[in-house]
Amino acid sequence: MTDFDRDPPFGAVLRRLRQDRGLTIEEAAKRGDVTANYLGDVERGQRNPTLKVVARILAGMRVSWSEFAAHLEGVEP
Repeated sequence: MTDFDRDPPFGAVLRRLRQDRGLTIEEAAKRGDVTANYLGDVERGQRNPTLKVVARILAGMRVSWSEFAAHLEGVEP
């Protein structure tokens, strides 16, 4: 098993950060200028957003790239 296999899935990290901020999927989607269905698909790993879309979602949730990366690596910022 590689480190990549042990790291939390991308979408799961987005969901956790969204929930930690007390945002519904609808609120986070609106703030990130995407649909709730699209964000739900991303969180479930059914879609692969571009970096531009990820940037919008993170900005809408007020999550920095460094915080997001820390969670992807399994390290609490």
